[in-house]
Amino acid sequence: MSEFLLEVGTEEIPARMMHKAADDLKNGIEAALTQEGISFTDMTASAAPRQLVVAARNIQLQQQDREEQVLGPPVRIAYQGDGSPSQALLGFLRKNPDLSESELTRVEQPKGEVVAAIRAIKGRPTCDLLAEIVPAVLESMTFAKNMRWGMGETLFVRPVRNLLALLDGKVIPFNFAGVETGDTSFGHRFHGARQFKVTGIDDFDARKKANGIVNSHEERKASIEQQIQSCLNQIQGRLVPDPHLLAEVTDLVECPYVVLGEFDRQFLSIPKEILITSLRSHQKSFCIQDEKGELMPYFLSLASVPKDGGLIKKGNEWVLKARLWDAQFFWASDCSKELSTLKGKLANLTFQTELGSYLDKVKRIETQVVDHAHAMGWNEATKNCAQKAASFAKADLMSELVFEFPELQGVIGGLLLRAKGEPELVWRAVYEHYQPVGTEDALPATQTGALVSLVDKLDTLVGCFSMGLIPTGTRDPYALRRAALGIIQILMEGNLPLDLGNMVSTSIAQYGADGEVLTPLVMDFFADRIRYLLKRMGYAHDLIEATMVPGFSRVDLVLKRAEAIQAQMEKTNFRSLALNLKRMRNVIADELSDLTSLDEGLLEVGIERDLWHQFKEVRSAVDGAISHFDYNRAMDLMNQLAEPVDLYFSPGGVFVNVDDSVVRRNRKAMMRDMLVTLGQVGELSQLETK
Repeated sequence: MSEFLLEVGTEEIPARMMHKAADDLKNGIEAALTQEGISFTDMTASAAPRQLVVAARNIQLQQQDREEQVLGPPVRIAYQGDGSPSQALLGFLRKNPDLSESELTRVEQPKGEVVAAIRAIKGRPTCDLLAEIVPAVLESMTFAKNMRWGMGETLFVRPVRNLLALLDGKVIPFNFAGVETGDTSFGHRFHGARQFKVTGIDDFDARKKANGIVNSHEERKASIEQQIQSCLNQIQGRLVPDPHLLAEVTDLVECPYVVLGEFDRQFLSIPKEILITSLRSHQKSFCIQDEKGELMPYFLSLASVPKDGGLIKKGNEWVLKARLWDAQFFWASDCSKELSTLKGKLANLTFQTELGSYLDKVKRIETQVVDHAHAMGWNEATKNCAQKAASFAKADLMSELVFEFPELQGVIGGLLLRAKGEPELVWRAVYEHYQPVGTEDALPATQTGALVSLVDKLDTLVGCFSMGLIPTGTRDPYALRRAALGIIQILMEGNLPLDLGNMVSTSIAQYGADGEVLTPLVMDFFADRIRYLLKRMGYAHDLIEATMVPGFSRVDLVLKRAEAIQAQMEKTNFRSLALNLKRMRNVIADELSDLTSLDEGLLEVGIERDLWHQFKEVRSAVDGAISHFDYNRAMDLMNQLAEPVDLYFSPGGVFVNVDDSVVRRNRKAMMRDMLVTLGQVGELSQLETK
């Protein structure tokens, strides 16, 4: 069985870059081989801290012979009057010395007949192709950060120290970064062979494992999970789930060994959010909890060597103790300060040069939170809680703990407010007001938290737009797309009946910016983000566009309308109705704004008048359902018109474009009224009905 195996041995690659690098290497080689007509099966990529590996089985060893058509000059200039070759044809033959005049033919091209020849191209050995492809792909790879080393001629993620390149057990000869390829690989730095020969893929995996390196990310992860469970069984504990940390540590070690450590129980007095973050961020360690969800004085860390487990455990505990002493000191220090004092210091912390300090931002947030809480009819107690949360939302930016753990901003503020006895609606709102930080993140659990989060994100977005800091292409240094998505998610799912357009106008007014210029820019930005989010949810493009037509300022209703339309899409009568609404739209497109009110007296007895009476009955019920935001009910009612509308447009139905202009315009007026009513859920005429 013919095999291709490539290992790029490097110094330690950062975990965040490792798998993308392996995938890019694989994709580049795969694309180049496919272009050269080389077949293979099961090409895979894997990575460990010091290696990028690409392997393929059943690879074709020889390129197929092929023919290609070579086009020459037009026939009209290829020959002289006596039929002898012209200078143009002789020049073509000189450029293609492997072709003779006797091999030339004539072929028809779009611009006329030209001279041509069929050239036979002998297939090249795959080994020769790979000797060119692999270094070219390696040269073309890009990384978030590159390195130069040695003579500084090559850019790569980390210095290359070894190249293993085999095709069917034989070395593929090439050079990259001053390193020649060979048939040898290397083992673990401390308990593996420095060098060993490799004959193929299976041999490579087996020898690597025997020498202390597990190539597969999934195997390393499974080993870690198994060892973690074994340690947990020893102390009857449960792991605090941390999938991101698990993925990271899996790529920090070549052969993982889990070490169970312990710390002093006194540190359990530190809030668990701080404790967990300290272990995760500084020690890359997992926390352990009991069956009640309370933290236990144990932790799990990873080692790369099986020996001296006790020494590693002792070292980890010693370092962690110092970290936790610091965290305990910072917590006590911050708790001893008044939050109003921390808040006052925000005057010296710049938000944006042209937008003032963080204290200015807090004042804007507080004002808007009060306005929106009043608009939603919140009671006085809840409104006061929201206002207080907004007032102290950014105070923790001046705390020692946030300086030490920036990722806990907001959380620290909430914990400090809780420690000072503030109501849950206050401290929880501050705790969660940065959520969501991504489309997969949890939303704020409280309405006060959701409102403060909304206003905070919108203040940042509108402020940046007012300065012209609008995201372009892949550039979004202030994460405004993420902020917009967070706002949309909260409005869609957070049970806050707020009008996005009004919120934007209020925020713009706070900055004193030109609303006529800024409002359309901001709302268009939100519209694009809503489309993006609906697409992520699985909605089709036509349904999304149909849903957006009635407006998107009430973002919570956009999702409800999309769900209602989606529920009807498989119904035959609904597809028929949508198709006929498209016909109506096409019929009246040029006259929509000029049509007058419908005159019932002009309606023809029979199909036309029957449809109008049925529509009037349905219209009243649809308007009632829409007023209660019951879009599913509205859609069911609309479907009752599918058959009468179908009959109206049938061959024996009603002809709209009659010669009598008064009757014709009256019929179009009826269509307009139907489109307006039936378009309250979405512009159904835009739906694909095939």
